[in-house]
Amino acid sequence: MDNQPKKGINKKVKKFYIVLGMLLILLIPIAFMSGIVRDRESYKNEAVNNVKLSWADTQTVMAPVLTLNVPSKKGITKKQLQLNDYEAEIEVKTQTRKKGIFTVPVYTADVELKGDFINSYGKIKNIPAELSFDVTDSKGFVSQPEFKLLSDKFAANTSKKYTKILNTSAKTIPFEIKYQIRGINKIYAVPGGLNNEIEIEGDWKDPSFDGDFLPSEREIAKDSFEAEWEIPAIAASSLVQPKAGVSFLTPVDNYRMASRAVKYAFLFLSLTFLSFFIFEIASEKKKPVHQLQYLMMGAAMLVFYLLLISLSEFWPFALAYTIAALMTIGLINTYTYFVITKKENVKFTVLITIIMALLYVFLYILLMLQDFSLLIGSFVLFLIMALVMYSTRNVEWNKDED
Repeated sequence: MDNQPKKGINKKVKKFYIVLGMLLILLIPIAFMSGIVRDRESYKNEAVNNVKLSWADTQTVMAPVLTLNVPSKKGITKKQLQLNDYEAEIEVKTQTRKKGIFTVPVYTADVELKGDFINSYGKIKNIPAELSFDVTDSKGFVSQPEFKLLSDKFAANTSKKYTKILNTSAKTIPFEIKYQIRGINKIYAVPGGLNNEIEIEGDWKDPSFDGDFLPSEREIAKDSFEAEWEIPAIAASSLVQPKAGVSFLTPVDNYRMASRAVKYAFLFLSLTFLSFFIFEIASEKKKPVHQLQYLMMGAAMLVFYLLLISLSEFWPFALAYTIAALMTIGLINTYTYFVITKKENVKFTVLITIIMALLYVFLYILLMLQDFSLLIGSFVLFLIMALVMYSTRNVEWNKDED
């Protein structure tokens, strides 16, 4: 019978399991961080909705419709004419409205619609015609719309419909509609003719072209933009409600960026804890780091995300990120020097500061270069693993230190 004592887990492996356990515990506050980002974003959306109630919603400029009310033996037959050449010109003037701590982009747009309808009816004599258009939110009208059908002068109307007795035998029936409307965040135009030309210009410096079509021509200056879409009917035929337009939202959404940053929190904690673990097992001067010290450093790193969210609500995201990162790095640096190393290992304090600075630069690059984040992240993680393997090359994993 073998009476030899069983060999237990050596100190290095045991400490690795402890560090892993601390990381798993910190998954709980990471989940809370994600919830905080969602709550703040919901609060912002509530502020935007409040502005909508007093201003107007996102506007979509619909294509006009010309309907003939043709008398017949059975009563009135409605005949809708085909929109032929259609041009929508929209000039946007933007401003921002504050609701609490949030700023919401709103606009006032001068809209001019013009073109012609194909007269498929033939000779039109004393037939009532109705020229109509529509928008998403009628509450946004600033003035009464003005209509012009055939060669008439512009006539103001209190509704989105204009009625006129038509007398013509021309192959096409020209029209013009003018109105001014307010909206929030975005504006769209719907192509409805056989040939469509949409022009949108404004004073927003960071426009984002939205909808189902990209502009065929565009010009973005320092404080203005111009865009033009040429859309034939066949291009829009497969879409339920095709539209082209511009978004005036800020190019960097701080809540979306913060949400993405939180997704990397566990990776950041793991790499930082790994640095301290390697310091423990590979340094000449053995300085054990207590599990509670790991937890405190982890908690300090998680506060970074709270700082990032709160600061980015008042300052640009890049500035908020820099300040939050410097505060976090400074705190970990001070704790490492005065508590972990007891002022005896300046090199490791400098090293951990450099590592954390590189990690935060790495995270910022991942956030900014979303399309290349997987590629860059893969190569950086490969490099980190190579450095870890090199740093622990002399560690005797199966041997306990006396």
